[in-house]
Amino acid sequence: MGYFTDTEFDSAYDMIDAINEVVERNIRSNFEQTSADRLGLDIRAGYRIYVNEEFVATNNKGPLEYYGGFEYIDKEAVTTIGDYTFYNGDDSRVRECIDAFYKRESAE
Repeated sequence: MGYFTDTEFDSAYDMIDAINEVVERNIRSNFEQTSADRLGLDIRAGYRIYVNEEFVATNNKGPLEYYGGFEYIDKEAVTTIGDYTFYNGDDSRVRECIDAFYKRESAE
């Protein structure tokens, strides 16, 4: 938890790059990459979406919000960290997508 507690950055760009690096490393180890259709969404909602048991995440939220209906998700269930937006599975729309992904995974 102390990654940034004693880090001083030379610029805001350095800080943003460091945050994105940490987020991307954790996405690679804690999420599965998938596409929108595997979440039960229109394929146009995205080709590189990340999912785990608690969240759906993306670094390209426009298509997911427009074609996937995620623009209607309660703002309390949405967190943006660096370039990534995380949608919490406590929201029913997000939970449907997570459940669709894991149901499909267990069937394969």
